[in-house]
Amino acid sequence: MTLVWNVSTVGVPFMDLNPEGSLGAAIDWNNGIIYLVKPSGESTAFKIWEGEMVQPTISGVAIKDGVAYVLAKYEEFVGVRKYSWDGKVGEERHGWDGSMPDQIVRSPSGNHLCYLVTPDAGKQELYCDGVKISLKGDEYVLTGVSDTGVVVLTRGDSALIFKEGSRILGLNTSNVIAYGDKLIASEGNYLKIYDLNGTLLAEKEGYPFKMRTLIPTGKYIFRNEPLEDTSVLTWNLTEVRTLPGFPEFANEKFVVMRKDDFLICYSLMDFHEVFKINAPGSSVKLSDDGKVMLVSDEYGKYWLYKANLPKGES
Repeated sequence: MTLVWNVSTVGVPFMDLNPEGSLGAAIDWNNGIIYLVKPSGESTAFKIWEGEMVQPTISGVAIKDGVAYVLAKYEEFVGVRKYSWDGKVGEERHGWDGSMPDQIVRSPSGNHLCYLVTPDAGKQELYCDGVKISLKGDEYVLTGVSDTGVVVLTRGDSALIFKEGSRILGLNTSNVIAYGDKLIASEGNYLKIYDLNGTLLAEKEGYPFKMRTLIPTGKYIFRNEPLEDTSVLTWNLTEVRTLPGFPEFANEKFVVMRKDDFLICYSLMDFHEVFKINAPGSSVKLSDDGKVMLVSDEYGKYWLYKANLPKGES
């Protein structure tokens, strides 16, 4: 991997990389700027702060269909502004003074995008692919959306599962991840897998998790305990091997592990090492083909890496 682009900003690091690796987005939170970058290292930047008296409070960014959606509290509304390579292409306004932006997420393939806002005290609104769901209360957290459109909202120690605009299931735990039409839940000392009818498909004692310690893929589930190696599980919850370090990111072909000061990418075909780089950062996005990687640290610095290709290829 070769470093092709980097920028140093200040503030909360929000970023995204589309699955194809053709477009990355990074937010300068403190100055209200969005950077868009291509795998060649070419980049452009746009001011999200459009002359308002009050600077937007940004809550996240997600890329869908070549457009970066920036969720924020703007001067006159809460919602998203949309940016393509050529500049602003639209916005979606919700609520007014006193409204708050919550979270924005996309599905791993990028075919679904959802965001949650609090337009008024005691009320939240979930928007998924343009469909609005009104929620009673203002204590929900949007934790994820799967490639089949399964949405997970948590509140306190419970989770609500939605699909196609309707609530379909509730679980008595806030540690729930959707993958396709399956749900992975941590309940007590058990790791459990459910279908969307609430039927228990598999369970394993002694393998609970929190959100940042488990990443599912089509073939494997990666689970980490602090100060330990990462367990590689099949979907019947059989542990087949371990990997050193912490799983930062995984897609259908690769997993990126952090070990000490290194990011190490392994192929999910046979777990051979694809690349290893000395890289700072606390967040990682890797393209589906493993050739483009966007990294951020905790303070607003970003780095884009591109695979070292044979001479003549681009």
